[in-house]
Amino acid sequence: MNFDIKTHARKYAPVYGEHDFSDHLPMTMTALDKIGADGDTSARFARIYAKRLRRKKVGEKSIDPLLLSARAGDPSVYPQALNFFGEAIERDGRAAVLAAYLPELTNSIATAAFHGIIRTAYGLIANEDAEIAAGLAYWWSRAEPVSFTRSIGAANNDADTLVDDVAAAFKRYGKKLNLDQPTISARMAEVFTHPRIGAALNKAAAADVSFDKIAAQALRIYLATDDFTALHCVTGVHAARVLSEHVVMNDVDLRKSLWGGLCAAYASIGAPEPAALTPAPAKAPDWHVIFSAAQSSDDEHDIKFVFSCHEEARHYGRDAHYRHAAASRLGLIGD
Repeated sequence: MNFDIKTHARKYAPVYGEHDFSDHLPMTMTALDKIGADGDTSARFARIYAKRLRRKKVGEKSIDPLLLSARAGDPSVYPQALNFFGEAIERDGRAAVLAAYLPELTNSIATAAFHGIIRTAYGLIANEDAEIAAGLAYWWSRAEPVSFTRSIGAANNDADTLVDDVAAAFKRYGKKLNLDQPTISARMAEVFTHPRIGAALNKAAAADVSFDKIAAQALRIYLATDDFTALHCVTGVHAARVLSEHVVMNDVDLRKSLWGGLCAAYASIGAPEPAALTPAPAKAPDWHVIFSAAQSSDDEHDIKFVFSCHEEARHYGRDAHYRHAAASRLGLIGD
């Protein structure tokens, strides 16, 4: 397969498989480039991965912007939305389009296990308008809004306390939930069905938690669990930070929805005790060893997770912790 990021979204549907898993190929190819993979390595990954993809429907017109909001969450609108966002970015520029439409997507930040925001952010990382359009169209067409009732309870801005509150609610009421669901999104939706757990999540979403503290909690949860949902929390938080750095928008709303989504994901995996960040782990290899192992992997999540961990370590510090998380994912941490 000759991968071309400029035309990929025009050729392939944004999902594949029985459960509509997200197409990770453009994101993974970008991550491979950023962690130093050579052309042969990237081409090999593309050939293997492309076999699972669906061809995209062709010939659709752009959707009327007046109808766009009404069609949020309708998967069938994706081709029209892709045309709409592509044309809008070409006409008005990516900054203007992102600033205009991201606020309406903020309460759907956890859509498809954060993959809407992740693909949009990767378009920015790759500096490719076609992928920004694809990310927005995918996010829009799969939008799963969560209307947090942020007036419930006085907001406590301490992230540790809020996580403890969610854990306490889950410990008391979680047995009544059916978390045997086929997708991350379905399990996250399930935790809102119990009013007491939902109330704890609403209280958490009322808090004003910084990106740094949100990233730290995502990392702590992953270090404690090596869990697949927790992996998406780390990559989703990374994506949200990237968007916040590129778009003039209300960061408070973005952070509150991100924090609420993270807490819901945390509850959906059973609200385990997060790992402590002190003392720093000492077993993890250097980044060049981790990058080399990731480049040899056929798992898109390995590659994207390593890239996110590296970028978050560069931004926030906690380098030993992020190296440990990435190395653990790749099986590089011994007993």
